[in-house]
Amino acid sequence: MSESELYCQIRRERVANLPEERVRQDIIKKMITQLGFPAHSLVVEKALQQFPHLHSTPSIPHCRVDIACFAKSIHPEHDLFPLLIIECKAVPITPKVLEQVVGYNYYCEAPFIAVANQEETRLGLHDQKKYVYIDYLPTYEELLMSIIL
Repeated sequence: MSESELYCQIRRERVANLPEERVRQDIIKKMITQLGFPAHSLVVEKALQQFPHLHSTPSIPHCRVDIACFAKSIHPEHDLFPLLIIECKAVPITPKVLEQVVGYNYYCEAPFIAVANQEETRLGLHDQKKYVYIDYLPTYEELLMSIIL
């Protein structure tokens, strides 16, 4: 593998070594090795139209979620449902970046959203019509334990 490429263990392929891709690969590595996210629960650059619970929904925008973590039995109607979606950026996290991931989650309806760059990660949870953010990504188990059906 050359310096112009990175290996993505989720996609099982080499990808271009670009600033945003480095952020993506760093957060994936941290999620798996430090935070207990099962690798098989993660998808990378997944189009909204490919999300299992959205496949028959009309008028889904043509956009891709950088990272999504799916979990079983967290939704009363869908066996597999997104627990967390993450938008990765090689630039500072701005209100526009937060709006982007909130917009994706309008369709995904994941209990948690996050944004990440090289310097920071912010986790958002919906609290009475707005998102409240914390400055870290909890473990997989902590996210699962916080969901009340």
